[in-house]
Amino acid sequence: MKEKTMKKLSQAIVLAGAMTAGLTAVQTAQAEISASVDIASMYLWRGQDLGLDKGTAVVSGALDYSHESGLYAGVWTSSGDSSLGNETDFYAGFAGAVGDFGYDLGYVTYIYSETAADEFDDAAEFYLGLSYSMVGITFYVPSDSDADGLYTVLGVDIPDTSFSVALGNYSDIDDEYTHLDVSYAYNDSVGFTVSKIVDEANEDSYDKSMRYVVSYSLPIEM
Repeated sequence: MKEKTMKKLSQAIVLAGAMTAGLTAVQTAQAEISASVDIASMYLWRGQDLGLDKGTAVVSGALDYSHESGLYAGVWTSSGDSSLGNETDFYAGFAGAVGDFGYDLGYVTYIYSETAADEFDDAAEFYLGLSYSMVGITFYVPSDSDADGLYTVLGVDIPDTSFSVALGNYSDIDDEYTHLDVSYAYNDSVGFTVSKIVDEANEDSYDKSMRYVVSYSLPIEM
């Protein structure tokens, strides 16, 4: 679900039209299988454009299974970013709600094409999402005990509008940056996101230019 430009960690986590995922816990009414195909104008993940050629479009697809108990699992695959190649993510978790309080606990692994094997090791994270009413926060922690890095995203759905705002922060021993995303859902299929890195520990380590993403999601009848 790399919350990368389209990471869709089940309905609970990974795509902000540019990836502001993880704001609301999944609520399932019955066991079901769902699928979708998504197109975005940029591979935006945690405030960064992952395309080698900036603004490279990405096509992705997801297949999800959810059970009324709150258990869910799925696979998300995309044309990938220009430097790491095609990507496939597998994820599973448990989500639910008690009144206005929602929760989501799960695990996701990111697998890249063989062409990228020498450049980047496959990665995995545990995540915990908590939400109350229109506010949600999700924490992502590497599953490898030797790996550094914590990513936290705080999101708010603005009442009576189709707008949402997300503030994400990545930090490890040697690096830290914060990004701000503002998203607008035109309808159930079309979304727009504006994203900008607003702060960083190491000056000039990241491109702070404004990023604009348009995304389109097409549900597939199962």
